[in-house]
Amino acid sequence: MFAALAATQVTAQSLMVASPAIVIDDRTRTGALTLINDGIAPVEVSVSAFCGHPVTDSLGYMYLRTFATVDDTMPCAAKWVQSFPRRLRIDAKSRATVRLLVTPPANLPPREYWARIVAAAKAGQVLVGGLADTSAIQATLALEIRSVVGLFYRKGAPRTGVALEQLRAEVAGDSLVGRTLLTRRGDAAFVGSLRAVLRDTTGRIRSEGRLPLGVYYTLEPRFALPLAGLPRGRYELAVEAVSSRPDLPPGMLLQTVPVQQTVEVTLP
Repeated sequence: MFAALAATQVTAQSLMVASPAIVIDDRTRTGALTLINDGIAPVEVSVSAFCGHPVTDSLGYMYLRTFATVDDTMPCAAKWVQSFPRRLRIDAKSRATVRLLVTPPANLPPREYWARIVAAAKAGQVLVGGLADTSAIQATLALEIRSVVGLFYRKGAPRTGVALEQLRAEVAGDSLVGRTLLTRRGDAAFVGSLRAVLRDTTGRIRSEGRLPLGVYYTLEPRFALPLAGLPRGRYELAVEAVSSRPDLPPGMLLQTVPVQQTVEVTLP
């Protein structure tokens, strides 16, 4: 009987990006990316830029859509971004800073432009054992770890906002699962959070949650609130889009007026 392939040895590195996002304005055109090697061996890293932004699938789950080519309508800054150095070696338990320079074309219209910065690290090798009766045969798989952060290049004074529509929710098991349509306003991405609050008929908050997100064009995200222990009856679900995120400092975010929509739900 054949045995399944099994990993017998793993030697991997741990690369972290200390910069949650990078904001560069048209006055300095420079930024920095801090990389941390928390592993026990040196790691080789390459830095590059590409075009991509978050979207939602048919079920409301978010993922990063990438673009090999872009048309003139997409405000992508990837081809203007240079990193110094492009390749580097980071010793174990050490950190390094990569300088970023944006060189946009002349007469660039004022607004916000986007890119994704990827730090790709060679993460060692996985030694894969062979079949049970041919254990002398082994295959080696090279691993690569990629860390991706958003870059925002702002020329002038870009503005953002978001419209919140089509809020709906239904009970699924022990959760209230909802979705809403978010549409960006202005000439910059809306980066913030979706805050959902479930209140009973007295106005008391019985469940709440927060979903960090970025709306570059449209999103229709899925969110879920726990319902364990809540009695049957009518409740009000309020969903608000706010320009704050726990993982980003306020100075990185373009501030907006919060928008909210409510809907009545009944727990059976």
